[in-house]
Amino acid sequence: MRFVRAGGRAYGRSSRGGVVLTTALAAALVLTACGGSDGDESSPGKSGDPKAAGKPPAAAEPEIREFDAPLRFSVDKPISLPGSAGEGKVSLGGLQHPLPVTLHKGVAFIARPDGMEVFNGYRASDPVMITPEHEPLVRIEDLGPLVGGNPAEAPVIAEHGGKTFALSSLVASVPGSGTTKGHQVVELIAVDTAQATKAWSVEIELGERHYSADEDETEVVGYSGDMVVVYAQSQVFGVDLGSHQKVWAAKGTYAKAPVLVGDTVVAETTGMSEGRPVGLSLSDGRQKWTMESVSPDGLAVAGKATVMVSGYDSEAQGRRGLLVDAATGKRVRAYEGRMRAEGCAYDGVSTTVCGDGGSAVAYDSQTGEARWTLPDDAQGRVAPKVTLVREGLVYGTTENGPVVIDAMTGKDKEAQPGVAPYVTDGYVGIGLAEEDKAVTAYRTAG
Repeated sequence: MRFVRAGGRAYGRSSRGGVVLTTALAAALVLTACGGSDGDESSPGKSGDPKAAGKPPAAAEPEIREFDAPLRFSVDKPISLPGSAGEGKVSLGGLQHPLPVTLHKGVAFIARPDGMEVFNGYRASDPVMITPEHEPLVRIEDLGPLVGGNPAEAPVIAEHGGKTFALSSLVASVPGSGTTKGHQVVELIAVDTAQATKAWSVEIELGERHYSADEDETEVVGYSGDMVVVYAQSQVFGVDLGSHQKVWAAKGTYAKAPVLVGDTVVAETTGMSEGRPVGLSLSDGRQKWTMESVSPDGLAVAGKATVMVSGYDSEAQGRRGLLVDAATGKRVRAYEGRMRAEGCAYDGVSTTVCGDGGSAVAYDSQTGEARWTLPDDAQGRVAPKVTLVREGLVYGTTENGPVVIDAMTGKDKEAQPGVAPYVTDGYVGIGLAEEDKAVTAYRTAG
């Protein structure tokens, strides 16, 4: 079981390396809940006069609709996303790594190792490419055919100063000059979702001694208030969203995929000795706590105040899954066996779902108490292969096709959803086309 996080085109290149859209183009690309057409042709909004445009009335066409927790997706008008959405992530057997895609009001923001693409997931369109300030360490066309080589991780949608941004990061090379050596930086890119243009970027220099085995590894961990957390080459940084400046760098080195819960960054230390789970302060990056008895192999957000940690626990002299209070590092509940935290996902409401492909177990995200388990032989029910946990729902597939399950009760909520999405924002769902495994957008239908 693999869980995936947790939503126009005429253009010219700007002096900062981004892309500038014309006003008409930006309006066509950025979707809102109060306007638009269901067809591929553009049409007036609710307050427009179709006769004035010399076109027949479009009243029969439904408006763009959002469903907070969609149960059904239309397969009538699928739209294939650019190849970058699945490059190095998807094989003929299906999804192998989380998609580097985030949705906002039907628009897909696709992270790449050499920039970000913006693509209309509701109507067919050409993608818009946002580029970095410096030469990226890796370009997507150089990845090769092997699955797993694409380091890009899904962008994070952040609201700040009355605007909404899509945030992603990449590693770039800055050339030397004179007696100054060339060096590498992690570049945090912020795209204005209302205009589909680069709003700003932040460069953070990376020292040679911190290079990880994979120099191109980086991701935006998350944000809270004014602070966004960025991981790159075994380092963790805090960047202020208002000043666009790095304000702290955590001491030490860390494994990939730390998580942000409340005002605590939970990470796994690396180095000469075995790694340990630690809690870092969001405000200054200082260490708040450590779990000396645990050698972790995975971390996952488990709730508004909790994190799931898995690994070897010397207190139990064996492997365990642990529900941990993120602020203090105290254990809330322990789970025996070979649970992997990376197979757990929080629905954003009150339930955490964990599984290994052949089973699925739901827990109360605060207390860790089990709510339901599948398969249930007594009831003749099988476990789904989960694709997404979101807004009180569990999306997945069984031998009978896609299914939606109530995260609280474990009961089937919708037996014919059309698609089992890996990402959805209520406007569209992103899944894989059955025939060729292409990453595809499907409109929500109810």
